[in-house]
Amino acid sequence: MKQPTDSNLDNYKFASSVAATMAACWLEHDAVILDTETTGLEWGCEVVEICIIEARTGLILMNTLVRPINPIPAEATAIHGITNEMVADAPLFFDIAISVAQILSGRTVIAYNSAFDKKMLCSSAAYSSGEPPYVNSDFQCAMLAYAQYKGDWNHGHGDFKWHSLINAAKQQGITLEGTAHRALYDCQLTRELILKMAAE
Repeated sequence: MKQPTDSNLDNYKFASSVAATMAACWLEHDAVILDTETTGLEWGCEVVEICIIEARTGLILMNTLVRPINPIPAEATAIHGITNEMVADAPLFFDIAISVAQILSGRTVIAYNSAFDKKMLCSSAAYSSGEPPYVNSDFQCAMLAYAQYKGDWNHGHGDFKWHSLINAAKQQGITLEGTAHRALYDCQLTRELILKMAAE
């Protein structure tokens, strides 16, 4: 994708600077990074793995498989590699919902595509326990911040192009040991991306 035209170059530079400043603020104010792996993409699907780490330190606050009420579809396993056998002895979402809420309460919560992760948390809570959604947390999206930071302009949508987490890491020369599309790895990769943006 082309970057914005010369007449909009100042807007591009400003957006990139705003994204870098936002990343620095996340680190300064002890935000947490969250990632979920799920049985699917729609409301009614369930979390099968969740990880929460501190953005500034990388400290792992939660990292667990979750046993869904319904079986994990093969197409979901093909993406994240989590099987029904792997979650057979894992806690239900009901068992961890209060702990998740306590960790997130009052915090800035960063996720790569935060709208999806928040939806999946609320879906699992409603499906398994009837607990209210996580309304006391400020969810912010690292994917949108990176789109501004990278500045690839999508003329069709009149906005900055979104990049997958894996592609964003590659673009920034970030490599980590681990397995993509597992919650801990994706949290750690998101953290490295935030650190990179904040350093600008």
